[in-house]
Amino acid sequence: MTTSEPHTGTPRTVTCPMCGQQFTCGLSTSCWCVTREVPEEVRRNLAARFKTCVCSACLDRLVEEARKT
Repeated sequence: MTTSEPHTGTPRTVTCPMCGQQFTCGLSTSCWCVTREVPEEVRRNLAARFKTCVCSACLDRLVEEARKT
């Protein structure tokens, strides 16, 4: 999720706005994305740029890039 607010809902298929890959967004606090440690700066950047979540590969890449800086 691009925000830190808890969500609940039915999982849905989403197209990643960064790479175009389809993935399942859990729309809840049990989604795969909550298992990732995402720096606050990455969360803010994603929320400012996109209206939906990004896929696990893109999220992992962004987190890795943030750790290198």
